[in-house]
Amino acid sequence: MNNKLNFRDFDLAFIDTETTGRGFKNELIEIAAVRVSSFNFAILEEWEAKIKPRNLEFAEAEALKITHYNEKDWENAIDEETALKIFLQKVEKTILVGQNINFDLFYIYKALAVYNLTPTFWYKSIDTFSLAWQKLRNNSNIQHLSLSEMATYFGITHEKPHSALEDSRTTYKVFLKLINVNGQ
Repeated sequence: MNNKLNFRDFDLAFIDTETTGRGFKNELIEIAAVRVSSFNFAILEEWEAKIKPRNLEFAEAEALKITHYNEKDWENAIDEETALKIFLQKVEKTILVGQNINFDLFYIYKALAVYNLTPTFWYKSIDTFSLAWQKLRNNSNIQHLSLSEMATYFGITHEKPHSALEDSRTTYKVFLKLINVNGQ
């Protein structure tokens, strides 16, 4: 009997996080997922959560500016543990996909460890930066392979960069362009 997992049995979850900076002491302040069928890439569900920061004293001012952090928008934010538990339900049995996904995975795994939570998603992931490098590296119109640059290149509206749900949606759309699904 073969007990190995088959990647075809997993949906995809396009994810993004926003953090208080890029250092080890920084933390999640927003997380989102767009779950899609791996069969036809149809959106099955979207979810996002703003997370109450626990250690705002370590936040980088530039990161808070980029992520649009302000007390008013975060007044109904949920605690990190609750957000992670919901996230794990939303992405159960998925392959995570993200733009520069190693950044997101670092903060997700770090936070999961704090609460002794176990990932429900597959340990393998897909990075749109890597896909873009392979597909667009010889295109002189592309300079940085950032999500915003690729959205512009592909004619995708990216209304609010560094908003977790908006970036998850944009990553999904860029991914479809990169793999050229249905001639898109």
